[in-house]
Amino acid sequence: MRVTNASMASTYLSDTQKSLQKIDKLNKQLNSGKEINRVSDDPYNAIKVMNLKSEINSVEKFNYNCDEIMGWMDTTDASLERVGVLTSDIKTLLTSISGTYGEDEIRSVKTEVNEKLKEIAEALNSTYAGKYIFGGTNTGEPPVQVVEGADGLVELKLSDTTNSNKLKVEISPGITIDYNLTAHQVSNNGDGFNTLNNIVKALDKNPIDMDEIGELSSEVNDYMLDVLDNRSLIGAKTNTVESVKSNNEDNILNMKKIFSSIQDVDLSEKYIELSNAQLVYNSSMQVGSKLIQPTILDYLR
Repeated sequence: MRVTNASMASTYLSDTQKSLQKIDKLNKQLNSGKEINRVSDDPYNAIKVMNLKSEINSVEKFNYNCDEIMGWMDTTDASLERVGVLTSDIKTLLTSISGTYGEDEIRSVKTEVNEKLKEIAEALNSTYAGKYIFGGTNTGEPPVQVVEGADGLVELKLSDTTNSNKLKVEISPGITIDYNLTAHQVSNNGDGFNTLNNIVKALDKNPIDMDEIGELSSEVNDYMLDVLDNRSLIGAKTNTVESVKSNNEDNILNMKKIFSSIQDVDLSEKYIELSNAQLVYNSSMQVGSKLIQPTILDYLR
């Protein structure tokens, strides 16, 4: 086969261009810190990288949901704790009443109970990120109303706008959890409020009925146990979310390790490759200067 100067020059230029392209690719990898800057660099691993990025973003969104509902449930638990303390105070006030109490002493107890009912309503109208946590799916309006009569007696009632619907969110693929308690739940469908309202009415009687006070004290104790049960429910849900979040974080860490093994550049290795590529290029330039023979045009300059 006849080899001409033109064919040698063409082959030389083609090889030189490949060397330059390799140097350019190595420079881009070193500058970006990424093995794959275009899909054409490595189609198979490029698809793996894109899938991993998508999955990492998805799991990170699940963890964002976990953080949000844990904040919501922490606020719920704090509110229920406050309700528990206030109902315990009311029970203490009731048990302190004796048959020797005069009108002034009964009035003082009634005033204290009145104020504690207002505080209970305030606790049950707590918000998280501007949303009423006990309002069901209607988080824009307070779920508990305080009705104060002309005689100064306070009455708690559920708002007409509140509902017993559950708020749900996905915290991991295939795992959805409802994370709210409603005012219906924490008031035992209004029975707890009825007990508290009846206490104020009983204290407004003259004379008071000590047997009725004793019965109401027992009912308040039952309501306190209901509040405690609701706190236990929230605690169990919080533990579930924390466990799922921990698993999510482990998954994210493992995926990032795989992602790094595919995409991240080994700098020392790339610098060696770049040095070798530059050496090959410089050598080819020296060979090319000898390979391409002078033509008549070189003498006509």
